[in-house]
Amino acid sequence: MDDVAIPDVRGWLARQTVIVRGLAGAFVVMLGERLDAFVALVGALRAQVADRDHRIAQLERQAFGRKSERLKLPDPKREARRALRRKLTPEEREARRQEERTKSRKNRESLPVVDKLIHLPAETCCPACGGTDLHALGEGEVTEQIELVPAHLVRLRFVREKRACGCGQGIVTAPPPPQVVEGGEYGPKLHAHVVVSKCVDAMPLHRQSRAFARAGLQLSPTQLCAMFHRVAEAVEPIHKAMLARLPESRYVQADETTQPVLEPGQCRKGWMWTFLDELSIVFVYDPSRGGKVAARVLGVSEGVLTVDGHTGYNPVTTPEGRMRGGCWSHARRKLYEARAYAPEMVDAVLLLIHEMFVVEQSAIEEGIVGTRRHLRLRQRRSAPLMRAVMKKLDETVGAFSPESTLAKASRYVLNQRDALALYLTDARVHMHNNASESALRIVALLRKNALFVGHDQGGHHLAILLSMCATCRLHGVNPDAWFADVLIRISERGSTVEELLPWVWKEGRGVVPSDTS
Repeated sequence: MDDVAIPDVRGWLARQTVIVRGLAGAFVVMLGERLDAFVALVGALRAQVADRDHRIAQLERQAFGRKSERLKLPDPKREARRALRRKLTPEEREARRQEERTKSRKNRESLPVVDKLIHLPAETCCPACGGTDLHALGEGEVTEQIELVPAHLVRLRFVREKRACGCGQGIVTAPPPPQVVEGGEYGPKLHAHVVVSKCVDAMPLHRQSRAFARAGLQLSPTQLCAMFHRVAEAVEPIHKAMLARLPESRYVQADETTQPVLEPGQCRKGWMWTFLDELSIVFVYDPSRGGKVAARVLGVSEGVLTVDGHTGYNPVTTPEGRMRGGCWSHARRKLYEARAYAPEMVDAVLLLIHEMFVVEQSAIEEGIVGTRRHLRLRQRRSAPLMRAVMKKLDETVGAFSPESTLAKASRYVLNQRDALALYLTDARVHMHNNASESALRIVALLRKNALFVGHDQGGHHLAILLSMCATCRLHGVNPDAWFADVLIRISERGSTVEELLPWVWKEGRGVVPSDTS
């Protein structure tokens, strides 16, 4: 029996040994997998911590840093101009300085001249002999200085002539002066000043009220608000006409920013959109940032729309609709914000993008923007630069955590590859959306100075008046003069909305000096 049992025990032990070894191997494999997962988790957590540290540093710099630190990102167009100036010879630089001086001199000579004669004191005598028999010597010694003549308020007293007929039955009276509203107390120029001070100079109505008080007129912010909305209602048909022609434009740029709206106890977020074409800058207010706004403004139209990566423009950038142009300024900004992760790699990409902006500045200075020469210049110099940018981002995007700021910035650029390349195929398309961003600066200033609008209708009226002021300045038209004229003409019989559009008005009324800064 013992001889029979011993082989069974040995077999059993052998089987148990195999099982134990299998379990040990599986345990080692499982332990290795768990260790790999733990290492990956630690790496992901480190990347998250680094990303959050980076974001906290950015927020601290924006909140507590000096202005120069908060605005550290250099302007690409300014940098491009500087790069081109460094390549100029001393003679070319001096020629440009002389050209700038000539422009400044012409601007001064366009100012009206007021002659003021300074008389000699009565006791003046000849410095040589002491005599007092002095006679005029030519026009006199002429010197000039630029002086400010402060604006002032006046009461226009209209005396309407009345005549009676010799028959003793009839009396005729001269017509009343033009008025913004029948029986109104304030004239069109005053209405225009209130609008332009807010929509161009970002001066809120309560500050304007104090300024009017210093000039001798008590106007409450409530009264100024009523004038502001009255003007918006009057020119709204012109705003609608500008909106109606946007879908017909072959090239449009667009952007949007927040517009706070007052509600009881708090402010909610609304949105101010801007749409630009070659003739107009049109603002649109809407409570939403969704795609319905762009769809409502542009509809199913053909052409190109240059925007950032916001998905709200997707409904109009479809195969049946508009082609989408990207913004290299936005792409550059995203990369710059993530620069701390890999400065050398990001700097190399930023340098390539900088050279692309230099190409555009060269076209501006050569006066070939929008021409075939411009397109050939882009294809020869900018296309290789863009390919190099995309190649570097393709090679490095996988080297960082997918949740890191740098990976997100790289994906932002790579996902818009086709949109960012569109400008290389059409000379009319800009490589950036800076014009739209510049148009929205007034909204940012009003957020700081006036804080909010009182309701959605107030946001709509603000959009109307911002559109009028921005379009006037686009065409070199003084918005004060435009509003003062249009507020009267828009209610006159025979006037049409089309002839009151700023660029049409300019041709009929002539160019009025305007602040184009």
